[in-house]
Amino acid sequence: MKRKVFVIIFVILIIAVAVFLTSHDILSSEKEELYYTKIYDYVANMESNNKNLNNYKTFISCKKYGSKIKDDITYVYCWIQVENFFVNDSGLVETDSGSSIPYRFTFKNDEIVKYEIPGDGSEYSKSIRELFPLLVRSRFSKVYDDGKLKEDILTQVEEYYNIQRSEIYY
Repeated sequence: MKRKVFVIIFVILIIAVAVFLTSHDILSSEKEELYYTKIYDYVANMESNNKNLNNYKTFISCKKYGSKIKDDITYVYCWIQVENFFVNDSGLVETDSGSSIPYRFTFKNDEIVKYEIPGDGSEYSKSIRELFPLLVRSRFSKVYDDGKLKEDILTQVEEYYNIQRSEIYY
């Protein structure tokens, strides 16, 4: 009898933890689309304003990790890979720079009021814990494992410059 009670309590605890870890305020699909469009534009503007190279273009791929609504503030979590390309003097498409890091965007009244990324070096782990909920952090390792962000960017580069993958110098 004690074992049966223990099993029932254990199952209830597992369900409660699962509900707790997966529960969060969810943006409507329209609002989420609006926010991610603003995020893409924001990151593209941050990246592309600083170069004067031939046919310079910023490409962005994003892994969406959801959002959290608290009072009138919405936090949107994502991992963004950015790659900048240009056409070099030989006419080849070449990568200039890039980054791949998690972001936490803060929205108020449907506008980005700030973004935060993890600190460098010894601050990285601490800032990851401060910026991202456990459920989001637990899924970060999959970004590197699947390679979809890089694949998405290379596809964008092929389409934009109208070239084959083998013609990209990176």
